[in-house]
Amino acid sequence: MNACAFDELAGSYDETFTDTVVGRELRSLVWSRLERIFRPQQRILELGCGTGEDATRLASGGVRVVATDPSARMIEVARRKARRRACERHIEFHCLDMEQLGPSLDGETFDGVLSNFGAINCARRLPLLVADIAVRLAPGAPLVWVVMGRRVPWEWVWFLVHGQWHKAWRRLRRDGVEWRGMRISYPTPHELTALLRPYFAIERVAALGFALPPSYAAKWLEHAPRTMQVLTWFERLAQRFAPLASWSDHYIVEATRLRPEPGPAGAGIRGE
Repeated sequence: MNACAFDELAGSYDETFTDTVVGRELRSLVWSRLERIFRPQQRILELGCGTGEDATRLASGGVRVVATDPSARMIEVARRKARRRACERHIEFHCLDMEQLGPSLDGETFDGVLSNFGAINCARRLPLLVADIAVRLAPGAPLVWVVMGRRVPWEWVWFLVHGQWHKAWRRLRRDGVEWRGMRISYPTPHELTALLRPYFAIERVAALGFALPPSYAAKWLEHAPRTMQVLTWFERLAQRFAPLASWSDHYIVEATRLRPEPGPAGAGIRGE
């Protein structure tokens, strides 16, 4: 992963997404799930912690978070945030690429794993990442990943209206999209859950950003509270309909680590 790409965004990320009306609403939907799934004193691995918004939220509730990100500047912002919120004793920060966690975290077992708002889309070898994360989790450990989707009607309409045809269809490319020296991929919910299934039981797939637009198309909602209220109502309703996950800006995958089972002689271990 190209850390420099995210170093450049560290200083403005909260302003342009986290603290916007759409960013706050989408993150609150994710948090409502995290607070049901992760428990105080559990030790959770976070992939792509960014500015630490999720890590500090969990840590403030007593969850111990091992927060990783390839960007040193993102980690700096996250550390400052943890100090301001008086929860830094519950967070270990590591400047690490999620595909290169060892040897720093080799031999450690976690009670769960979290990745929010598209960090997983930056993985160069997603099948290998899934396998590596699986062996670091205890049986029964939850996984919560929020991934950018491939088919986004809001994106199509926004860019077509603004005459940017090439951007409207960018996520549909099977080989992904070049962005700031990186290649971003957009697995569908079906593709991602297929990669997870050898190691995890899929518990829930839900839309995120079906009714609410992507952040780059949402500035107008800062001055349209009634429209925001209506779209938020539809966004929360969309959580009940799993098929909508295939038509949203992001989607949430929740899964549980399977207990590895011995297979026939010479066949290896199931779930490993």
